[in-house]
Amino acid sequence: MKEIFLQIITNDTNMLMAKFLLLPLISIVIFYLLLMVFIRLKFFKAEEIYDNFFLNFQFSRIYAINCVMILLNGYWFYLLRNNNVLSLDWNFVFKIANIYLQLIPFVLANVVMIALYNKTKKTILNIL
Repeated sequence: MKEIFLQIITNDTNMLMAKFLLLPLISIVIFYLLLMVFIRLKFFKAEEIYDNFFLNFQFSRIYAINCVMILLNGYWFYLLRNNNVLSLDWNFVFKIANIYLQLIPFVLANVVMIALYNKTKKTILNIL
């Protein structure tokens, strides 16, 4: 567990594949848990346009996505800071320990959240 969540560089391909699966999956699970909380809260005034449940649901999705992005990027910053960014080899080397290859799961999780955000934004614009 420590190699998956607390270290950036891993030399085991199974651990790297676990990162590729777990980081986007965990970010989606956190997104849905936060979405359940934000749906229950009422952020809007009692106006006619904001009583629309579907619109309230879409705004709750945006709030959940923003919270997940803050958590995910904070976690990414925490890992980079604790693993001493200056000691990492930032040159492009064709090895399993390539830093760019090791950071792809974080980028993939961010891309998933950005795709959800764009879909939600498009839905909100169609409603309004």
